Amino acid sequence: MNLSERQLRLFVTTAALGNISRASEALHISQPALTRAIAVFEGQMGAPLFVRTTRRVVLTPEGEAFLPTAKRLLADLAEAGRMFSPQGLGIKGQVTVAVGSSFGSIVLPGAIAAFQAAYPGVRLRVVDDNSEGIARKVRLADVDLGIGSAVGDVDALACRRLLTAPLGLLAPPGHFDITDADAQGVPRLPLLRESADTSIMQLLRMHGSALLAPMSQGVEVSSLAIQLALAEAGVGVAVLSALGASHPLARGMRFVPLQPQVERELFVMRRRDRPQSLAARAFEDAVVRHLPQAALRPEVTISA
Repeated sequence: MNLSERQLRLFVTTAALGNISRASEALHISQPALTRAIAVFEGQMGAPLFVRTTRRVVLTPEGEAFLPTAKRLLADLAEAGRMFSPQGLGIKGQVTVAVGSSFGSIVLPGAIAAFQAAYPGVRLRVVDDNSEGIARKVRLADVDLGIGSAVGDVDALACRRLLTAPLGLLAPPGHFDITDADAQGVPRLPLLRESADTSIMQLLRMHGSALLAPMSQGVEVSSLAIQLALAEAGVGVAVLSALGASHPLARGMRFVPLQPQVERELFVMRRRDRPQSLAARAFEDAVVRHLPQAALRPEVTISA
């Protein structure tokens, strides 16, 4: 038996008012429509619920027995509506998200501020890792969501693309000439080195980039903030994506995309076989909504 909220409301209102005319006015439907709806409802229930007189409608014994249940069902539906409202006033729990330092320091703060204002009952836990570690944490269900490149075994993951950002060179004006970021000019520059398991290094290896040899001689840095500080000090040229070059510490430095172009894609990832909680879904939506407001370089293309 499929009972709708509308049917329950028609029944409870008519029982409370005891009059078809007044009930139809309260429900904003015509009297014939209300009479037909009650008849259909009684047919579904398999018993008459009202006895009709010339002036009133009175509950039958079956109607009297069902009325408390109908009221309770309506109250439960109203509570569910409040719990799952867009404002999220009833959404509680915890969301754990794994994220890389670029997205985590550039986009995530604004998204979290908006999310907490809308969903004060949800606790957030943010874990920093590289893209391979992020995908692994999502796959092992150590986190609810991961935001990074689709690196490693991602067959079991649902990946929603957030943005695409080309790789390039970053240096302050006056230290190094990065005007031509092509295969011939790049090897002559002192390049800072990424850790071997980062998504940027994997992309460069996949494309057989000429940057790999000179990068192997440079200072290895795993922190984006330190990498930007070293570039600013003239220690070397940073090889990073346009997303990383959007960091506030990169303001005043010049970013030149590599030629031929190499692009990094960033996704929000979750396990396909695990139902997503309302809190995790709301957080993912908050990140997507905030993306257009983030201060990203023009080379970054937003996909979500």
